[in-house]
Amino acid sequence: MSLHPEDVAIYHITDVENLPGILAEGGLHSDAAMARRHPTVIGYDHIKQRRLQELSVFSCGMRFVGEFVPFYFCPRSPMLYTINQGNTGRPAGCQSTIVHLVSTVAAGVGLGSAWAISDGNAGASYTSFSSELNALESLDWDAIRAVSWKGRTHQKSAELLVADFYPWMAIHKIGCHNGEVANQVAALLRDQPHRPLVETKPEWYY
Repeated sequence: MSLHPEDVAIYHITDVENLPGILAEGGLHSDAAMARRHPTVIGYDHIKQRRLQELSVFSCGMRFVGEFVPFYFCPRSPMLYTINQGNTGRPAGCQSTIVHLVSTVAAGVGLGSAWAISDGNAGASYTSFSSELNALESLDWDAIRAVSWKGRTHQKSAELLVADFYPWMAIHKIGCHNGEVANQVAALLRDQPHRPLVETKPEWYY
């Protein structure tokens, strides 16, 4: 399989409540920066702390994972499933307000920032990182693209990490759970100079 970075989509999930702040800042900040801003958190607090204080990206000067903006290589990620199950402190069924911000590997690595590809969940202690594009080829794409991924959660959770900040201009599409949220997103974008395509993508959800 030959993968071209401009053709490989990446997905960042966040609550629609965070979108006004993202627009005001002109993009996505790392968890290390956002920890001081009190956004609507959708993941596990203890894993975020581990990414901020314990786990390092060896190929990027040992910077902590939490200093990077994370993207998955697929929508409908295991983390979204976990969040929607109510396992992270939010109510079960909460996925309807979560949106997917979509970019590409080419856009991410072309920013001039430090970046890395993880071979699985970057919040796990046994994950490997690479800052070489050929690492894309060795990811478990069968797991990443699978609808049923039991036993392959780690592999499906592979990430592209981009240091510090990801500009809004590099986001080209927003996938939403339903039309109501899509309309809400479209309204927020109405006066923005950069307006990514907004689509209702129920197949990206559980």
